[in-house]
Amino acid sequence: MTKPKFLWWKLFAVWISFLLLHFSYETFPGPFFRLFGEANETTFFHMKMLFFAYLIISLIELAVRGKKLASPQTFFYSRSLIAVAFPWLTITMWFTAEAVGLKLPIIPWELIYANILTVLGIYLALRMEEVFEGVILRPALKGMILLVLITALISYTAFSFTPPVHFFTSPPY
Repeated sequence: MTKPKFLWWKLFAVWISFLLLHFSYETFPGPFFRLFGEANETTFFHMKMLFFAYLIISLIELAVRGKKLASPQTFFYSRSLIAVAFPWLTITMWFTAEAVGLKLPIIPWELIYANILTVLGIYLALRMEEVFEGVILRPALKGMILLVLITALISYTAFSFTPPVHFFTSPPY
């Protein structure tokens, strides 16, 4: 089995897409950018932007690589699972500083820390892609992946306009 080539372009594309989404609503206020971008500085909105940035770049990758893929179905299901999971994993890493009592001043250290952890989260997602690339998924797992993808889309869409009140949607102190 040949070792897959790491997709550095995709790491940068997802990161840049995330950053563009981060400032999209502020720059272009309206329902479209509220849906995909950030209406306020919350954990939820950051997870949503990671989800959509990765999904958008994966759809572009699918359009470009479509006929060259060994299994477009495996591509779809693996990317869907990663899109749902990696924002949670990234936020888990991000919360570590707070968990160990590290208080980062907002500028510039928190921004540097946040971007490093965002890039590490995207890196993790792309490494998971390598693992899932050749995996044959059973129908039950495909069904569960479809379920979590649909529920993520519903949650990220609905909560973009009426976020619930809890620690994921309240700005940090």
